[in-house]
Amino acid sequence: MDLSDNPKEAISQAIEAKKAPRIAKIQTLLAQIDKLKSEIEAQKQELKSELIETFEELQKAIDTLPKPKRSQAQQILDSYKLSSLEFLGILAETTESAIINALERGEDIQETIAEITKELAHQTIDKNVDAAHIKDVSKTILLMAATIAEASVNYADEIVQGAIVGIEQGIRKSLIKFDETIRFTPDEARALIIDNYEAILQDLPHIHEIYIQTIQEVAKQSEPGIQEKLLFIAQQNRSLFEHLKTEAEKAIGNLKKRFKEFVHQKHRQTIGGEEAKRLGAHAFNKAKQSLQNAMKGAKDAMDR
Repeated sequence: MDLSDNPKEAISQAIEAKKAPRIAKIQTLLAQIDKLKSEIEAQKQELKSELIETFEELQKAIDTLPKPKRSQAQQILDSYKLSSLEFLGILAETTESAIINALERGEDIQETIAEITKELAHQTIDKNVDAAHIKDVSKTILLMAATIAEASVNYADEIVQGAIVGIEQGIRKSLIKFDETIRFTPDEARALIIDNYEAILQDLPHIHEIYIQTIQEVAKQSEPGIQEKLLFIAQQNRSLFEHLKTEAEKAIGNLKKRFKEFVHQKHRQTIGGEEAKRLGAHAFNKAKQSLQNAMKGAKDAMDR
C-alpha cells in the first residue's frame, strides 16, 4: 500500500473502503430486524384475537354441558385463561375485578385478596422464572391493588397487606413448580435449563431483592398514605422475603445439578464415537504388539 503521496488520504480511503461493505450489510440486517419485530407483533395480535375467539367458542360449548361436566370444564378453561392474562393484556383488569369482588363481599378481605393475588401471580408466572417477567407480573398486580386501596380507605391496610403477601406466595409457588419440573420432568427441564440457564442463574438468587425493589417502585408511584403503608408492611414482613430467598436457593441448587447432568450426558454422547475409535485403536495396537512378540518368540526359538 503506497502512502507516500498523501498518507492521510490514503489511510482514510483504505479504512473507509474496508468499512463500507460491512456497514451496508449491517444496515440491511438492522432493517430486517425492524421488519421482523413488526411481523412478530402482528403475529402476536393475530394470535391474541384467535385465542379470544377460541375462548368464546369453548365457553359456549361448556354452557351446553350437564352441570357436573360443566363445572369441571369451566375450571379447566378458567385455568388456561388465567395463564394467558399477561399475553392477552388483561392482567390488571382481572386483578381489579377480583379485588373489587372481594371488597363487595366484605368477608375475610385480607385473606381473600392474598389468595387472589397468589393465584394471579402464580398462574401468570407459571414456570417462567425469568426475573424481568416476575417483576412485570408483580408490579402490574401490586399497582392495581395500590390503586384500589387509594379509593378504599377503610380497607387500604387489608388490600395492601393481602397483595404483598399473596404476590410473594405466588412467586414462591412458581419457584416450587419450576424446581419440581427440573427435578422430575427431564424433557421439559432440558428446554427450560438449556435455554435460560445463564439468565436464571444470574437473577434468581436476587429474586427476593427484586420483589422488594418492585414494592418500593410501586410505593413511589402511589399517593403518600398508600406509599407509607406499602413500605411499612414490606418492612414488617421481612420473613416473607427470607422464605422467597430460601425457595430460590433450593431451585438454584437443583438447577445447577441438573445442568451438570445434562452436560455430562451430552459429553458422553459427543465423545462416545471418538472414545470407541480410541479404544479400538488401542485394542488393535495391543493385539498387534502381542502378535509381534509371539512371532519374535517363535523365531528366537527356531534360531536356537
